[in-house]
Amino acid sequence: MSKKTTFTERWLQALKPKEKKDYIQSEGHGFTIRVLPSGVKTFWYYYTLAGARRKFNLGIYPDLSLADARDKHAKARLLVRQGIDPSEPPPTPVPEPDALTIQALAELWFKWSKENHVPKWANTLKLAIEKEILPIFGARLAAEIRRRDAMTILETKALSAPGQARNLHKALRGMWEYGKDWELVEYNPFAEIKVSKSIPNMKQAKRKRHLLDDEIITAWKAIDEGGGSDSTRKALKLILVTAQRPSEVTGMHSREIQIGIGKPRCQLCRMCGWWTIPDERRQGNKGGEHHVFLSTLAMSLIGETDGYICPGNDPLLPITENSVACHVRREIESTGKKSYYGLSRWTPHDLRRTATTGMGRIGALPAEVEMVAGHALPGVAGVYNLHKYSREKQKWLTRWAEHLVELLDSR
Repeated sequence: MSKKTTFTERWLQALKPKEKKDYIQSEGHGFTIRVLPSGVKTFWYYYTLAGARRKFNLGIYPDLSLADARDKHAKARLLVRQGIDPSEPPPTPVPEPDALTIQALAELWFKWSKENHVPKWANTLKLAIEKEILPIFGARLAAEIRRRDAMTILETKALSAPGQARNLHKALRGMWEYGKDWELVEYNPFAEIKVSKSIPNMKQAKRKRHLLDDEIITAWKAIDEGGGSDSTRKALKLILVTAQRPSEVTGMHSREIQIGIGKPRCQLCRMCGWWTIPDERRQGNKGGEHHVFLSTLAMSLIGETDGYICPGNDPLLPITENSVACHVRREIESTGKKSYYGLSRWTPHDLRRTATTGMGRIGALPAEVEMVAGHALPGVAGVYNLHKYSREKQKWLTRWAEHLVELLDSR
């Protein structure tokens, strides 16, 4: 760790990344900032508790301001002095099981979910319970709900919205399992419900939709002609070019992008680069930050934007994944845009499947495709093979981009 210095906003803004390695600057008392090669700057608190050296992620700068980071650091230091680890959630008070309503159980579980699930998924689960369960069952005792009640709740929802019923099942199963772990309830009525057997309407059909070459050409040109914001058009194309998740693409920020591959002429050339998706922006537990090679086509779409690459109506916030998906579905008379751009139904996520399928078709091995997409390798390989496949990512994202350019130039 480097010598101590006093942080200021101007000093933080001037911090530059180093090629191929990260570095840490310290202000003292464990208050530090870590700078990745991608340019991402993260505040950390380093401390010792019970004889062990530990660290606590305070947040990413500038989303978390210097003043707010100092405030979080001060509160964390106070907890350490009291013998409490700031990186661990405080113990949850346990109410009496025989008086625990579903509303009370939900409030406890919402807090746990917020701390342990990615924000988007935690919000999805919370909304499912708030909309479908609490208005009708909130005042009932959690211990009163039996399996037949659980079946009725899920079967009723599955008749009108099978997808929402699946999310509701996951939310309720998780909430009652949390209750069992804390000995708030003795039984989880949602745990043993087998969707495909007990409620066939809830069974999810595996999506296989991907765009064929002719559809890619049609969609790419129609995206330019079909109205919508520049951010919408850019997001759709970047999903196809980079093979990443729609939510990760719509949230892309210039601080996550490293121009070039580390050679002296890279800053002038700007023909390629690397995009580091931080761990906290990835969906689910995907195993840390993910590095995505940016081809010449990707860089041309990104341009020289400073801030969010696909900003929303408020330039300080990104466009949402839902707004992009909504635009794909819409029919717009003023521009002549047809629903799904005149193709059979597809979603932004299907563009990601199109890219991974296409890379496999032009020669990429399954493991290479998995690593490009940011999936963890299955089985033993996922535990012991820590190779990041940087060369393979560069190779196949470049070839995929070249394939797209050839397609678009052929018409």
